[in-house]
Amino acid sequence: MASPRDPSKRTPEIESWMNGADKLERLLDRDKFKAWGFVIYRCTYRSDSEWEEFIVRIHKRVEEYLGYYNGLDLVGSFAPTVLEDRSFEGATVISLREKFNEWAVTAIKEEQGIDPSHLWHLKNGRYRFFIMVDQEALDSVLSTPEDDIHEGFVRLVNAEWKPEELDEEELAERGGPGPEEEPLEGCTEEDVGWMKVCWGHSQMPGYLQLDGSFDWDMYYSRPPVIQSLS
Repeated sequence: MASPRDPSKRTPEIESWMNGADKLERLLDRDKFKAWGFVIYRCTYRSDSEWEEFIVRIHKRVEEYLGYYNGLDLVGSFAPTVLEDRSFEGATVISLREKFNEWAVTAIKEEQGIDPSHLWHLKNGRYRFFIMVDQEALDSVLSTPEDDIHEGFVRLVNAEWKPEELDEEELAERGGPGPEEEPLEGCTEEDVGWMKVCWGHSQMPGYLQLDGSFDWDMYYSRPPVIQSLS
């Protein structure tokens, strides 16, 4: 077997581009990020113990992923900020997207020391996507074995998404309005701006895979499909 031309410093037997921890480190260095991870909106308050179990699973999964690549040095900067407010229970994706975008403008300066005007030039998705966990999602995760990362889901929301608005000329070029999908929170478009993703992929490797609209289009599946991000 040929020796790697660009061996990973963490796993010298393979190329650096094949090591998930190396890829994460390069991503953080590129944007000069001190903290990483998708923000989580807690939208269920039935049980604090169930919520704590969910958060433990998220952290454990990230540690397992990074540990596989000998990258536990990056665990300390993992910051899956949980935003909690009982008013979030029953909230729509639209309302949370508005709150998140307001939060992101100030958080990027407070957390990373980066001017908000640079927000849309970053490769990291921390301020462009967020995770939403309601009771349905929480039940789906906790009802599966702890080591089953493919069953159970969370909602991953694209904070940049906006409803498609076409003028008459654009509609004519398309041959008229497309077929309407079953409404999801009132949206009948194919892309509703959020998707169900496997809980075990939601932070890692999802954080490495999603950094903008192009990657969103590559992975997007309309609910109720549960999408893999590996």
